[in-house]
Amino acid sequence: MSIRIMGTGSYLPEKVMTNEDFEKIIDTSDEWITKRTGIKRRHYVENGMWNKDMCVIAANIAMKEAGVTKDDIGGIIVASVTNEMGVPSVASQIERELGIPEAVCFDVNSACTGFMFALKAASGFVKPGSKPFLVCGSETLSRFMNMEDRASCILFGDGAGAVVIESGDNMKYFEVYSKPDTEGLITINGMNTLKDGAVQPSYAALKGREVYVFATREAERVIRLALEETGKTPDEIDWFLMHQSNYRITKTIAQRLDVSMDKFYSNIDDTSNTSAASIPIALDQMNKKGMLKKGDTLVVAGFGGGLSSGCAVYEW
Repeated sequence: MSIRIMGTGSYLPEKVMTNEDFEKIIDTSDEWITKRTGIKRRHYVENGMWNKDMCVIAANIAMKEAGVTKDDIGGIIVASVTNEMGVPSVASQIERELGIPEAVCFDVNSACTGFMFALKAASGFVKPGSKPFLVCGSETLSRFMNMEDRASCILFGDGAGAVVIESGDNMKYFEVYSKPDTEGLITINGMNTLKDGAVQPSYAALKGREVYVFATREAERVIRLALEETGKTPDEIDWFLMHQSNYRITKTIAQRLDVSMDKFYSNIDDTSNTSAASIPIALDQMNKKGMLKKGDTLVVAGFGGGLSSGCAVYEW
């Protein structure tokens, strides 16, 4: 079950929260944030904008590039940890907004690896002669930030990315993995809860040092497995596209693989960590900038809550 990416799209909200903005509300500095994360800015949704709105914008861009209309789409799968509604799914909301008469629609929640899981699921649906699928990653993480937690509130942003896929032979390798997060390294406690009779807000939290250790080890592991299975060496890979969580993590992985950072695309300075939206946003940016040439080999790797991970080898 292989796929071909027909088109890509992405959207970043217009509102920007800079490191200097954070200096005004918490005890931090642009130098401290940049040195430890590589982040300079993050994009936040305004009131009235939801995940489905960002997905629709990204999807329309991807569909236009793919040359398909709403009547051509056979399914929609959305990866998100911040769906504002339990039912309907973000995918079903997109189906309604786009005016798609009928399609397979469901959401996937696998945190920062969510887009990889969604794409893996979609690859099981598309086959020769079937309708294309729309696969999105979208997050409104700014609504889950504890602005008094200086260690985590600086890390996350909002955005959406989308791809349209069909059956094809471009995906040369694709595996996803999950292992239990027994230590609670990465959590969002879901809906608002009651504590001592009062509403306890829902916040994202993570244990930074432990997450760094997991991410660098796991990403290296799944990439090496992918290279071994495809008979490729790092030198034969044109681009490494990592989940954009922390520049230091990406740099460490590059060093362990003995690969130049020139082969690792990074937009973390402008987007921060957008969880499930991270990989499709970065892929669309690379595509729109003309960085991807026909025949280029990409290694795409994700890692995050669950704990989860995934790696794909794709020929552009």
